[in-house]
Amino acid sequence: MRLTLALLLLCSPQESATISGKISAPEGAAQKKLRAKIKYAGPGVENHTAPDPSPAVVWLDKVAPVKMEPKTIEIRQEGLELRPRVVALPLGSTVKFPNQDDLFHNLFSYSKAKRFDLGRYPKGESKSETFDTKGQVDLRCEVHDFIRGYVHVFDHPYYAVAAEDGTYSIPKVPPGKYTLVAWKEFFEPVRQEIDVKADGAKVDVTMARFDDRPADRKVGSACCDAR
Repeated sequence: MRLTLALLLLCSPQESATISGKISAPEGAAQKKLRAKIKYAGPGVENHTAPDPSPAVVWLDKVAPVKMEPKTIEIRQEGLELRPRVVALPLGSTVKFPNQDDLFHNLFSYSKAKRFDLGRYPKGESKSETFDTKGQVDLRCEVHDFIRGYVHVFDHPYYAVAAEDGTYSIPKVPPGKYTLVAWKEFFEPVRQEIDVKADGAKVDVTMARFDDRPADRKVGSACCDAR
């Protein structure tokens, strides 16, 4: 009987919960001034299709790696911007970068998690990169200095990209104590200790702007990676 009970416990699914909440990142005069200081400009950004082209990314820090199935996605070069501007992917995933603009682009990254240079290529062509090191990869265009993008690579499934209204959800989290990290372009990363119970956890985060960041300091570079 004891053996049967032990087998049932081993075969039962692991208890898990959901972390959910909302990321608040206030806008205002300081934010507009900041964007001007660091050349957050260009036709693609000014006429972007989403209310906020750079959503927040939320994840659990320093958790054990979990083997995941890699993905293949597209980040389009369209309207003189990267669409989507921010993505989060499992380790080993591949990103295709099709050029849909009537001009040349040249995407590159000097981030410590991934260094590459795709070279210039015209409309209708596409190149790709595989991201096999966890961390934040900052995307830039050698031709257009206002084009920016971010690829967050994880070796575990406990992460989420916030929706346009700032809400997020990280499902299937084993109950326990964790450090939750929230990242958003041009905002200070937030690290918060949380306790996830069997019925889940609600964690709202308010982020502060880099209002005093010098004009020549690199934004979102590898030095500032919250991981």
